[in-house]
Amino acid sequence: MTIDHPAPAYGSRPFSRRSFLGRGLQGVAAVGMAGVGASLLAACGSSSTKASSTGSGGSTATGGASLTSVAIQYCYLLNVQFAGSFFASVNGYYKADGLSVQLIPGGPSLAPEPVVASGKALIGVTHTAEAVSAILNGAPLKIIGATFQTNPTCIASRASAPLKVPTDMYGKKIGISDTNQPIWQSFVKANGLDVSKINVVTVGFDVTSLASGEIDGLMAFAPNEPTILKLKGVDTYAMLLSDFHYPLMEDLYIARASDVADPNKAKLLAAVMKAESLGWSDVIKDPNKAAELAVNKFGKGLGLSLAQQKLDAAAQNAFIHDADTAAHGLFWMTEQKIASTIASLALGGVKARSSMFTNSVLAEVYKGGSVPA
Repeated sequence: MTIDHPAPAYGSRPFSRRSFLGRGLQGVAAVGMAGVGASLLAACGSSSTKASSTGSGGSTATGGASLTSVAIQYCYLLNVQFAGSFFASVNGYYKADGLSVQLIPGGPSLAPEPVVASGKALIGVTHTAEAVSAILNGAPLKIIGATFQTNPTCIASRASAPLKVPTDMYGKKIGISDTNQPIWQSFVKANGLDVSKINVVTVGFDVTSLASGEIDGLMAFAPNEPTILKLKGVDTYAMLLSDFHYPLMEDLYIARASDVADPNKAKLLAAVMKAESLGWSDVIKDPNKAAELAVNKFGKGLGLSLAQQKLDAAAQNAFIHDADTAAHGLFWMTEQKIASTIASLALGGVKARSSMFTNSVLAEVYKGGSVPA
Protein backbone atom coordinates (compact mmCIF):
# COMPACT_ATOMS: atom_id res chain seq x y z
CA MET A 1 0.00 0.00 0.00
CA THR A 2 1.32 3.41 -0.91
CA ILE A 3 0.20 6.67 0.61
CA ASP A 4 1.98 9.30 -1.43
CA HIS A 5 0.67 12.72 -0.53
CA PRO A 6 2.54 15.46 -2.37
CA ALA A 7 5.30 17.19 -0.45
CA PRO A 8 4.24 20.64 0.68
CA ALA A 9 5.52 23.49 -1.44
CA TYR A 10 7.55 26.01 0.47
CA GLY A 11 5.37 29.09 0.05
CA SER A 12 4.04 30.04 3.48
CA ARG A 13 3.55 26.40 4.48
CA PRO A 14 5.70 24.26 6.76
CA PHE A 15 8.04 21.82 5.04
CA SER A 16 9.44 18.44 5.97
CA ARG A 17 13.13 17.57 6.26
CA ARG A 18 12.45 13.84 6.37
CA SER A 19 13.01 13.53 2.60
CA PHE A 20 16.79 13.62 2.90
CA LEU A 21 17.41 11.82 6.19
CA GLY A 22 17.76 8.37 4.68
CA ARG A 23 19.77 9.34 1.62
CA GLY A 24 23.03 8.29 3.21
CA LEU A 25 22.23 4.60 3.41
CA GLN A 26 21.59 4.17 -0.28
CA GLY A 27 23.33 5.26 -3.42
CA VAL A 28 26.28 6.88 -1.68
CA ALA A 29 28.93 4.81 -3.39
CA ALA A 30 28.93 7.26 -6.27
CA VAL A 31 30.28 10.00 -4.03
CA GLY A 32 33.70 8.49 -3.43
CA MET A 33 36.31 10.13 -5.61
CA ALA A 34 34.04 10.68 -8.59
CA GLY A 35 34.79 14.38 -8.43
CA VAL A 36 32.45 17.28 -8.77
CA GLY A 37 30.41 17.22 -11.95
CA ALA A 38 29.21 20.27 -13.83
CA SER A 39 25.64 19.76 -12.66
CA LEU A 40 26.76 19.68 -9.02
CA LEU A 41 28.71 22.90 -9.37
CA ALA A 42 25.79 24.47 -11.18
CA ALA A 43 23.54 23.53 -8.28
CA CYS A 44 25.93 25.22 -5.88
CA GLY A 45 26.12 28.32 -8.00
CA SER A 46 22.38 28.60 -8.51
CA SER A 47 21.69 29.39 -4.86
CA SER A 48 19.85 32.58 -4.06
CA THR A 49 22.22 33.08 -1.14
CA LYS A 50 24.97 35.47 -2.24
CA ALA A 51 28.48 35.52 -0.85
CA SER A 52 31.73 37.33 -1.62
CA SER A 53 33.79 34.29 -2.51
CA THR A 54 33.98 30.55 -3.05
CA GLY A 55 36.56 27.89 -2.42
CA SER A 56 38.63 26.75 0.55
CA GLY A 57 41.35 29.38 0.30
CA GLY A 58 42.16 32.85 -0.99
CA SER A 59 41.54 36.27 0.42
CA THR A 60 39.25 39.22 0.02
CA ALA A 61 39.47 42.80 1.23
CA THR A 62 36.68 44.01 3.48
CA GLY A 63 36.86 47.42 5.08
CA GLY A 64 40.60 47.56 4.56
CA ALA A 65 41.23 44.22 6.25
CA SER A 66 42.27 41.10 4.38
CA LEU A 67 40.00 38.16 5.10
CA THR A 68 40.59 34.55 4.12
CA SER A 69 37.72 33.29 1.97
CA VAL A 70 36.32 29.84 2.71
CA ALA A 71 33.05 28.03 2.09
CA ILE A 72 30.79 25.65 4.01
CA GLN A 73 28.65 23.26 1.96
CA TYR A 74 25.42 22.13 3.62
CA CYS A 75 23.36 19.05 2.91
CA TYR A 76 20.09 20.93 2.55
CA LEU A 77 18.37 24.28 2.37
CA LEU A 78 19.35 27.11 4.70
CA ASN A 79 16.77 26.73 7.47
CA VAL A 80 17.22 26.63 11.27
CA GLN A 81 18.97 23.27 10.99
CA PHE A 82 22.08 25.36 10.22
CA ALA A 83 21.29 28.39 12.39
CA GLY A 84 24.62 28.31 14.21
CA SER A 85 26.28 29.44 11.00
CA PHE A 86 23.75 32.26 10.66
CA PHE A 87 24.69 33.66 14.07
CA ALA A 88 28.39 33.17 13.30
CA SER A 89 27.90 35.32 10.22
CA VAL A 90 25.72 38.17 11.56
CA ASN A 91 27.49 38.38 14.92
CA GLY A 92 30.91 38.62 13.31
CA TYR A 93 32.40 35.42 14.70
CA TYR A 94 33.87 34.40 11.34
CA LYS A 95 35.24 37.86 10.68
CA ALA A 96 36.78 38.08 14.16
CA ASP A 97 39.11 35.25 13.14
CA GLY A 98 39.88 36.77 9.76
CA LEU A 99 37.40 34.76 7.70
CA SER A 100 34.96 35.55 4.94
CA VAL A 101 32.66 32.53 4.86
CA GLN A 102 30.25 31.57 2.10
CA LEU A 103 27.30 29.44 3.23
CA ILE A 104 26.31 27.19 0.33
CA PRO A 105 22.87 25.56 0.54
CA GLY A 106 22.42 22.02 -0.63
CA GLY A 107 19.43 20.07 -1.83
CA PRO A 108 18.00 16.55 -2.22
CA SER A 109 20.34 15.72 -5.11
CA LEU A 110 23.48 17.47 -3.86
CA ALA A 111 26.01 15.67 -1.67
CA PRO A 112 28.50 17.78 0.31
CA GLU A 113 31.20 15.11 0.21
CA PRO A 114 32.49 15.65 -3.34
CA VAL A 115 32.33 19.43 -2.92
CA VAL A 116 34.61 19.22 0.12
CA ALA A 117 36.83 16.50 -1.36
CA SER A 118 37.43 18.67 -4.42
CA GLY A 119 38.42 21.67 -2.30
CA LYS A 120 35.43 23.76 -3.43
CA ALA A 121 34.43 24.04 0.23
CA LEU A 122 36.65 23.86 3.30
CA ILE A 123 33.97 22.20 5.43
CA GLY A 124 30.75 20.32 4.79
CA VAL A 125 27.76 19.50 6.98
CA THR A 126 26.31 16.14 6.03
CA HIS A 127 24.59 13.01 7.27
CA THR A 128 26.41 10.26 9.07
CA ALA A 129 26.01 7.31 6.73
CA GLU A 130 26.73 9.52 3.73
CA ALA A 131 30.03 10.71 5.17
CA VAL A 132 31.12 7.22 6.16
CA SER A 133 30.07 5.65 2.87
CA ALA A 134 31.92 8.34 0.93
CA ILE A 135 35.11 7.66 2.91
CA LEU A 136 34.72 3.92 2.38
CA ASN A 137 34.50 4.61 -1.35
CA GLY A 138 37.71 6.61 -1.44
CA ALA A 139 36.80 10.17 -0.51
CA PRO A 140 39.80 11.63 1.41
CA LEU A 141 37.70 13.04 4.23
CA LYS A 142 37.64 13.18 8.02
CA ILE A 143 34.68 13.68 10.34
CA ILE A 144 35.64 16.57 12.63
CA GLY A 145 32.50 17.18 14.70
CA ALA A 146 28.82 16.35 15.22
CA THR A 147 26.02 18.90 15.55
CA PHE A 148 23.41 16.45 16.80
CA GLN A 149 24.77 14.42 19.69
CA THR A 150 21.60 12.31 19.73
CA ASN A 151 19.83 10.81 16.72
CA PRO A 152 16.69 12.95 16.09
CA THR A 153 14.98 10.26 13.99
CA CYS A 154 11.80 8.97 15.61
CA ILE A 155 8.52 7.18 15.11
CA ALA A 156 5.93 9.91 15.54
CA SER A 157 2.41 9.00 16.61
CA ARG A 158 -0.65 10.90 17.74
CA ALA A 159 -0.55 11.73 21.44
CA SER A 160 -4.06 10.32 21.74
CA ALA A 161 -2.75 6.93 20.59
CA PRO A 162 0.97 6.97 21.39
CA LEU A 163 3.52 4.38 20.32
CA LYS A 164 5.97 4.41 23.22
CA VAL A 165 8.05 1.27 22.69
CA PRO A 166 8.88 -0.61 19.46
CA THR A 167 6.49 -3.49 20.14
CA ASP A 168 3.63 -0.99 20.37
CA MET A 169 3.86 -0.96 16.56
CA TYR A 170 2.60 -4.54 16.40
CA GLY A 171 -0.80 -4.54 14.72
CA LYS A 172 -0.35 -0.92 13.67
CA LYS A 173 0.11 0.82 10.34
CA ILE A 174 3.48 2.56 10.14
CA GLY A 175 4.45 4.97 7.37
CA ILE A 176 8.03 4.75 6.08
CA SER A 177 9.33 6.67 3.07
CA ASP A 178 11.44 4.92 0.45
CA THR A 179 14.51 6.92 1.49
CA ASN A 180 14.06 5.92 5.13
CA GLN A 181 13.67 2.19 4.42
CA PRO A 182 17.36 1.43 5.24
CA ILE A 183 17.04 3.20 8.61
CA TRP A 184 13.82 1.30 9.28
CA GLN A 185 15.45 -2.03 8.47
CA SER A 186 18.37 -1.24 10.78
CA PHE A 187 15.99 -0.25 13.60
CA VAL A 188 14.00 -3.45 13.15
CA LYS A 189 17.20 -5.48 13.33
CA ALA A 190 18.48 -3.60 16.38
CA ASN A 191 15.30 -4.38 18.29
CA GLY A 192 14.63 -7.88 17.00
CA LEU A 193 11.17 -6.92 15.78
CA ASP A 194 8.86 -9.31 13.97
CA VAL A 195 7.98 -7.21 10.92
CA SER A 196 5.18 -9.62 9.98
CA LYS A 197 3.27 -8.09 12.88
CA ILE A 198 3.67 -4.52 11.56
CA ASN A 199 1.75 -3.12 8.61
CA VAL A 200 4.42 -1.02 6.89
CA VAL A 201 3.15 1.33 4.20
CA THR A 202 5.12 3.58 1.88
CA VAL A 203 4.45 7.26 2.38
CA GLY A 204 5.52 10.50 0.80
CA PHE A 205 6.89 13.46 2.70
CA ASP A 206 3.69 14.86 4.14
CA VAL A 207 2.17 14.49 7.61
CA THR A 208 -1.46 14.41 6.48
CA SER A 209 -1.79 10.63 6.73
CA LEU A 210 -0.77 10.65 10.41
CA ALA A 211 -2.92 13.66 11.26
CA SER A 212 -5.97 12.02 9.68
CA GLY A 213 -5.41 8.68 11.38
CA GLU A 214 -4.82 6.92 8.06
CA ILE A 215 -1.60 5.60 9.61
CA ASP A 216 -0.69 5.07 13.27
CA GLY A 217 2.97 6.03 13.15
CA LEU A 218 5.41 7.84 10.90
CA MET A 219 9.21 7.75 10.73
CA ALA A 220 10.10 11.39 11.20
CA PHE A 221 12.68 13.93 12.33
CA ALA A 222 11.77 14.84 15.92
CA PRO A 223 12.40 18.60 15.62
CA ASN A 224 10.41 18.82 12.39
CA GLU A 225 7.31 16.75 11.56
CA PRO A 226 5.95 16.90 15.13
CA THR A 227 6.14 20.71 14.98
CA ILE A 228 4.29 20.72 11.64
CA LEU A 229 1.58 18.61 13.23
CA LYS A 230 1.47 20.83 16.31
CA LEU A 231 0.74 23.81 14.08
CA LYS A 232 -2.09 21.75 12.57
CA GLY A 233 -3.50 21.21 16.07
CA VAL A 234 -2.32 17.61 16.38
CA ASP A 235 -0.22 16.72 19.43
CA THR A 236 2.26 13.90 18.95
CA TYR A 237 4.44 11.46 20.82
CA ALA A 238 7.97 10.90 19.48
CA MET A 239 9.56 7.51 20.10
CA LEU A 240 13.23 8.25 19.52
CA LEU A 241 15.20 5.55 17.74
CA SER A 242 18.18 6.46 19.92
CA ASP A 243 16.25 5.33 23.00
CA PHE A 244 15.89 1.86 21.53
CA HIS A 245 19.27 0.54 20.45
CA TYR A 246 19.87 2.92 17.54
CA PRO A 247 22.16 5.73 18.81
CA LEU A 248 23.72 7.84 16.09
CA MET A 249 25.44 11.22 15.92
CA GLU A 250 24.01 13.31 13.08
CA ASP A 251 24.69 16.41 10.97
CA LEU A 252 28.43 15.82 10.90
CA TYR A 253 31.11 18.34 10.02
CA ILE A 254 33.56 16.97 7.43
CA ALA A 255 36.86 18.25 6.02
CA ARG A 256 39.61 16.93 3.80
CA ALA A 257 41.98 14.64 5.66
CA SER A 258 44.92 16.51 4.13
CA ASP A 259 43.59 19.81 5.54
CA VAL A 260 43.24 18.29 9.01
CA ALA A 261 46.86 17.14 8.80
CA ASP A 262 48.22 20.42 7.40
CA PRO A 263 49.07 22.90 10.22
CA ASN A 264 47.99 25.98 8.25
CA LYS A 265 44.72 24.48 6.98
CA ALA A 266 44.05 23.03 10.43
CA LYS A 267 44.18 26.57 11.82
CA LEU A 268 41.54 27.62 9.27
CA LEU A 269 39.38 24.65 10.25
CA ALA A 270 39.72 25.53 13.94
CA ALA A 271 38.81 29.16 13.23
CA VAL A 272 35.63 28.11 11.40
CA MET A 273 34.67 25.60 14.09
CA LYS A 274 35.28 28.18 16.81
CA ALA A 275 32.85 30.53 15.08
CA GLU A 276 30.38 27.67 14.61
CA SER A 277 30.56 26.86 18.32
CA LEU A 278 29.90 30.47 19.28
CA GLY A 279 27.05 30.64 16.78
CA TRP A 280 25.38 27.47 18.02
CA SER A 281 25.72 28.70 21.60
CA ASP A 282 23.62 31.67 20.47
CA VAL A 283 21.03 29.34 18.95
CA ILE A 284 20.71 27.52 22.27
CA LYS A 285 20.23 30.84 24.06
CA ASP A 286 17.86 32.41 21.53
CA PRO A 287 16.09 29.91 19.22
CA ASN A 288 13.49 32.50 18.23
CA LYS A 289 16.16 34.80 16.84
CA ALA A 290 17.64 31.81 15.01
CA ALA A 291 14.26 31.24 13.36
CA GLU A 292 14.01 34.89 12.37
CA LEU A 293 17.43 34.75 10.72
CA ALA A 294 16.40 31.62 8.80
CA VAL A 295 13.11 33.07 7.60
CA ASN A 296 14.04 36.70 6.95
CA LYS A 297 17.66 36.51 5.87
CA PHE A 298 19.44 33.26 5.06
CA GLY A 299 16.38 31.33 3.89
CA LYS A 300 14.59 34.34 2.50
CA GLY A 301 12.78 33.39 -0.65
CA LEU A 302 12.03 29.88 0.55
CA GLY A 303 8.79 31.00 2.17
CA LEU A 304 9.65 29.29 5.46
CA SER A 305 7.04 29.39 8.19
CA LEU A 306 8.29 31.51 11.10
CA ALA A 307 6.06 29.67 13.56
CA GLN A 308 7.41 26.30 12.47
CA GLN A 309 11.02 27.49 12.38
CA LYS A 310 10.71 28.76 15.96
CA LEU A 311 9.36 25.41 17.12
CA ASP A 312 12.04 23.54 15.17
CA ALA A 313 14.85 25.67 16.59
CA ALA A 314 13.70 25.15 20.17
CA ALA A 315 13.15 21.42 19.69
CA GLN A 316 16.51 20.70 18.06
CA ASN A 317 18.46 22.25 20.93
CA ALA A 318 17.78 19.15 23.03
CA PHE A 319 19.74 17.07 20.50
CA ILE A 320 22.68 19.49 20.25
CA HIS A 321 23.64 20.15 23.86
CA ASP A 322 24.08 17.47 26.53
CA ALA A 323 26.36 16.46 29.40
CA ASP A 324 29.18 15.60 26.99
CA THR A 325 29.11 18.96 25.24
CA ALA A 326 28.89 20.69 28.62
CA ALA A 327 32.12 18.93 29.57
CA HIS A 328 34.00 19.08 26.26
CA GLY A 329 32.31 21.69 24.08
CA LEU A 330 29.74 21.62 21.26
CA PHE A 331 30.27 19.07 18.45
CA TRP A 332 32.65 16.95 20.59
CA MET A 333 32.54 13.24 19.71
CA THR A 334 33.21 11.01 22.71
CA GLU A 335 34.68 7.54 22.26
CA GLN A 336 31.39 6.05 23.44
CA LYS A 337 29.32 8.00 20.91
CA ILE A 338 31.73 7.13 18.12
CA ALA A 339 31.50 3.46 19.05
CA SER A 340 27.70 3.59 19.27
CA THR A 341 27.46 5.33 15.91
CA ILE A 342 29.71 2.70 14.34
CA ALA A 343 27.54 -0.07 15.79
CA SER A 344 24.32 1.50 14.53
CA LEU A 345 25.71 2.00 11.03
CA ALA A 346 26.87 -1.63 10.96
CA LEU A 347 23.26 -2.76 11.31
CA GLY A 348 22.65 -1.25 7.86
CA GLY A 349 25.82 -2.67 6.38
CA VAL A 350 27.82 0.58 6.57
CA LYS A 351 31.17 -0.35 8.12
CA ALA A 352 32.54 2.76 9.81
CA ARG A 353 35.92 2.86 11.56
CA SER A 354 36.97 4.97 14.54
CA SER A 355 39.86 6.35 12.45
CA MET A 356 37.29 8.21 10.33
CA PHE A 357 36.51 10.47 13.30
CA THR A 358 38.86 13.01 14.88
CA ASN A 359 38.50 15.61 17.62
CA SER A 360 41.85 17.21 16.74
CA VAL A 361 40.27 20.36 15.29
CA LEU A 362 37.93 20.77 18.25
CA ALA A 363 40.83 20.19 20.65
CA GLU A 364 42.44 23.28 19.13
CA VAL A 365 39.17 25.20 19.53
CA TYR A 366 38.59 24.33 23.19
CA LYS A 367 42.15 23.68 24.43
CA GLY A 368 40.95 21.38 27.20
CA GLY A 369 37.89 23.43 28.15
CA SER A 370 34.29 23.45 27.01
CA VAL A 371 34.11 26.96 25.51
CA PRO A 372 36.22 28.30 22.64
CA ALA A 373 39.61 29.45 23.92
